Amino acid sequence: DGTRMRNQIYNAINDERDRQDEKWGEQNHHPLFWSVILMEELGELSKAIIDKESTDRIKAEVIQVAAVSIAFLEYLERSSK
Repeated sequence: DGTRMRNQIYNAINDERDRQDEKWGEQNHHPLFWSVILMEELGELSKAIIDKESTDRIKAEVIQVAAVSIAFLEYLERSSK
């Protein structure tokens, strides 16, 4: 079922966001630095693909990319108020 799968994915991303907040606290970087963070995460994803890592490892990297993207969006929302 697509909805259930999507909910599992969103939950995994939310769990990663919680982990990031626990580790780093609220992050309020300049957008340019956010793009550097995203590029670093994309680099890790690309390396996992090139190295033919397991599907689970690749999924974990995709989740991290998504979670950092959401963190960036959260920053943009906070900074626009």
